[in-house]
Amino acid sequence: MKKHLLFICILSLFVSCFELEDNDSVSVSFYVKNTAENPISFGTTIWKFSQINGMYKVTNDYTVNSGDSVLARKATYSSDVIEPNKWFESFVITPVEGIEMNNPNLAENWVKYIRDGLPVYVFTLNQ
Repeated sequence: MKKHLLFICILSLFVSCFELEDNDSVSVSFYVKNTAENPISFGTTIWKFSQINGMYKVTNDYTVNSGDSVLARKATYSSDVIEPNKWFESFVITPVEGIEMNNPNLAENWVKYIRDGLPVYVFTLNQ
């Protein structure tokens, strides 16, 4: 009897450590790419949610080297489709002389790919 009770306790502890996964939620990644010869900087502001602080804004600055890309945001969302440009409260690109920039506020400038069954959006900074 003690063995069975111990087994049940250990099994319930083990099972409780697993995170319950919501099938209606999808993890999505937002990458920003630079195909120019010079580094390009940009800043983003996003909304975050904390159990303690509630909703608050987070601003991050990035520099993308030539031929490189950075992960600007990774989030989980419900199955409702949201345009990729709506995931950023603000997205400001620092101008670089001689390089024409794409507009991050236009959904058509975000290219969608599927990697490992999950959506990935890529925005190319320069034209």
